[in-house]
This record gives sequence, C-alpha cells and structure tokens, in this order.
Amino acid sequence: MDIKLPILSRHKLFASGVTLLLLAAADSLFTDFGIQQRYITESNPLMRFVYDQSVFGFYAIKICLPFVLLILLAKIEAKRYLQILMGFSLLLYSIVLFQHFFWISLVL
Repeated sequence: MDIKLPILSRHKLFASGVTLLLLAAADSLFTDFGIQQRYITESNPLMRFVYDQSVFGFYAIKICLPFVLLILLAKIEAKRYLQILMGFSLLLYSIVLFQHFFWISLVL
C-alpha cells in the first residue's frame, strides 16, 4: 500500500535536511572546540582517527555528508520512511547538541 504524501512533505523533508546540516555544523564546531581545549574527546573511533589525521578532513566529513544528503533529498520523492529516518536523525543530533551545551555549561 503506497500512501500519497502531500507536496508539503517534500518541503518538510528538505527543511529537515537543512536543519540536520546546521546541527552537523554546530556539532563539528563544538566538538573541535572541546577537543582543542581538552574538555572532551571524540567518542567515534573513526572520526577520532580522521580528526587526528586532519581537522579539515574532520570538518569536511561532518559537514559534507549531510550536505550530500540534502542534495539527494531535493532529487528524490518523499516517502514516509524517509520522514521517519530524518526525524530520528534530528532527534539524535539534538541529543548530541544538548550534550555539548551540558559540558560547556560545566566548564565555563
């Protein structure tokens, strides 16, 4: 059974992609700041390796991947499962951003 989504769903999906991109950029900045100041460490082993090799590469991956997703979202048809996955991604990134705000409040 294929559920037809209104045209606004595509716009909402794209807006969610933009929000995800902004959250990823903020996460990158806060993570870099925390690592530089030795307040935190990168928990993701792959991203820790990338950061240790190149801070530019770290930013490139953290920001370019959501940007590529945004480009793909502009070209594909909105589906219900995409909205659910995007909502889950936004929730997870929001939790990560909350953690950043929490440790920043502890160190400042």
